[in-house]
Amino acid sequence: MISKADRRYSAVNSLVIPAFVIVALLTQIPVLVTLVLSVLKWVVVRPDLGITFTGLGNYLSVLSNMEFYGVIFNTVLMTVSTIFLCTALGLFFALLLNRKFFGVNVIRTLFIAPFFVMDAVTGIVWKTLMLHPSFGINGVLAGALGLPPIDFLGHFPMFTVILLVTWQWTPFFCLILLAGFQSIPEEILESARVDGAGWLRTIVQIKIPAIANHIEVAVMLGLIFILKIFGTIYVTTAGGPGTESTNLPYLVYRTGFYRWDEGKATAMAILTVILTLLAITAVFRFVRGRAKKVEA
Repeated sequence: MISKADRRYSAVNSLVIPAFVIVALLTQIPVLVTLVLSVLKWVVVRPDLGITFTGLGNYLSVLSNMEFYGVIFNTVLMTVSTIFLCTALGLFFALLLNRKFFGVNVIRTLFIAPFFVMDAVTGIVWKTLMLHPSFGINGVLAGALGLPPIDFLGHFPMFTVILLVTWQWTPFFCLILLAGFQSIPEEILESARVDGAGWLRTIVQIKIPAIANHIEVAVMLGLIFILKIFGTIYVTTAGGPGTESTNLPYLVYRTGFYRWDEGKATAMAILTVILTLLAITAVFRFVRGRAKKVEA
């Protein structure tokens, strides 16, 4: 006779197994296909060459290409700069918005609006409306001041991409850090004021250490999402001039859909995933170590 525990176990399995199968089909099959493509030599625009097995040839070709290492440097520079700026600005604006004043809820809502704008839309708006040297606000202000307009996308592509990504992701950091500030018990802040702590000392020695976990969450999530920025680069600089503003995701796209070298593109994508996982693990350990020191 089947016990109630066995029946419950069977009922749970009947619900879990279909979900497990669906998730496996949606995630693991594409991974397996990617792994298979990465060991093939397949240039779509050269059907005369056919599709041949090349083993680790694609990986060795990618790792021996200096362009790949230059793009890795671009990706690290872009990601580290953006996360640093987003964290600093997020802390600043979170402190400003963690106050009671007229219209604070409206201002908070408006402030987080850029985070909900798509990457491609952000790039198009800034490229045409803000930074265009002829009919953008950039050109209008330069003309009003009697100065030549600056072609930000042509002369400062990396700086411009960092600026756009920072503008879009600072509200996300601010939202998480603001939640951290609002979770600090008022009794702790009142005790600090009674002890004579000024506003700067309260921020540095009480508020920021108290939200160490929130900073960790913001940095980790920001790292994951900012590492795969694509739309902003695609509609603004297209990775140029040359590869000056190209990151790893855009290099994979360019290899797969400009050069049509599917084998090398998939090998590059797998290497990108590996490097991303290593970077996330390293940052997580670093942030966790700093958080423990602060808590101690």
